[in-house]
Amino acid sequence: MEKSPSSSSARRSTKGRGPRANGGNASSPADAPATGRAARSVAAFARREKLFRGVRRVLVAVSGGPDSVACLLLLLRLREEAGFEVVAAHFDHRLRQDSGDDLEFARTLCARLDVRCLTGEGDVRALAAERGMGTEEAARRMRYQFLAFAAGKEAADCIATGHTADDQAETVLQRIVRGTGVRGLRGMLPASDVPGAPSQRLVRPLLVLRRADTELLCAEAGIQPRNDPTNLDLSIGRNRVRHEALGVLRAINPSIDRALVGLAESAREIFAPVARAALATQPLERGPDGSIFTLEVMAALPTEAVTLVIEREAAFHGLVAEVNRTRMRNLVSVFARGTGEVMFGPIAVEASTGLLRIGPAAVESSPAGPVVLNVPGVTLADGWRIEALTSEPASRPGASMATVDLGALKGPLRVRPLSPGDRVPHHGALRNAFDVLLAERVPRWKRQQVLAVSDSTGILALLGGPPALCGSAPPDTALYIVATRTAPLQPAQVTRSQ
Repeated sequence: MEKSPSSSSARRSTKGRGPRANGGNASSPADAPATGRAARSVAAFARREKLFRGVRRVLVAVSGGPDSVACLLLLLRLREEAGFEVVAAHFDHRLRQDSGDDLEFARTLCARLDVRCLTGEGDVRALAAERGMGTEEAARRMRYQFLAFAAGKEAADCIATGHTADDQAETVLQRIVRGTGVRGLRGMLPASDVPGAPSQRLVRPLLVLRRADTELLCAEAGIQPRNDPTNLDLSIGRNRVRHEALGVLRAINPSIDRALVGLAESAREIFAPVARAALATQPLERGPDGSIFTLEVMAALPTEAVTLVIEREAAFHGLVAEVNRTRMRNLVSVFARGTGEVMFGPIAVEASTGLLRIGPAAVESSPAGPVVLNVPGVTLADGWRIEALTSEPASRPGASMATVDLGALKGPLRVRPLSPGDRVPHHGALRNAFDVLLAERVPRWKRQQVLAVSDSTGILALLGGPPALCGSAPPDTALYIVATRTAPLQPAQVTRSQ
């Protein structure tokens, strides 16, 4: 399987080899029989799978290899019939000294085809070292991050990759070797969310073609595609499956590739009801804490559907859930108890007060200590923005609000984390603040973020607490406290070339 673009920074390449055309202009000749057959197969597959329904612009991931070049050529051929525009993107993983030549090839090819091309680059090895992951996984994450950003920048409705039936057979066999269930046997789906960017759609229109088809299509177009020498590196698991395991199996069954692809199609049909159940299960809300579900609804799903929901929501938050059978069994026990937490790598699945949170393992907490507020005005502290307003603000998603009486304040107004000994009024008596939050069914991940608003006399209100503890005041002397968490944005960068 050839590499797709991905990552975080961008550049313009000035040297490298462009596509070599054997007397042609780098476009598919009208009388090319293999290209015509491939186009008809891809068009029929796309209609059956509804890959381009409602799509106005497609971003094609062009690595420079035969599969991605064929994908670009075929979608250009089909664009009028399907009614979409085509743009392209290439990512330089910087894993080879000559990777800049691949970038220049993609830019030159797209220029000849009059296709807009976005290019980017990223330091895959640095990410792998920083996150403690393999180079393959780091490259995959970076390329999809880049593709998602490029698609958003170009207002593309989907991202198309050149994965073929050969890639599908390799994927299924690799999963069998590692150990998988019916879900894994589905292989690569014709359409799915972009890993790490579920708002973007990924389509694989070439799953009905073989690798030999894409090579022939490039030859008919007079294009000599790039070849990635790392595809021959047998230290990479997928390459061993491609060059060794499948070779042995083909000696036993020459149709093994077709059999593996058929197995994936059968698994997809069997798994379809589970996938529909997962798709129908949407969170009550998504926010900085994660995705919040009703525990009862999640506990009623088949385990495989719960797995899909966890993976989907992890992707929404830009993370990859590390799911296995042991963790899923532990989660079933949490469902039965109604409380507890199971870690899926960087993702926590946590049950509390009838709710289930799927989100980052470390939920952002309260400011480290007491913060004196500017009254009126804005105060920034430990990733929080806290406003003190004399006029009632409109409701803000994700914000915590409280009200105090400005005319009755004694000394500076402060915001601080709750302490174990804090007491607040509840049903006519002073009670421990944490006991009150539990009694009011505030989930655990929210309890640790509740802030106390106080003056020299003590606690006046709770930010993030139940409505009864958020304070009140006469309209003419009310001071409204609004707290929101802030996080720096780190957008990827791309360059665009014609």
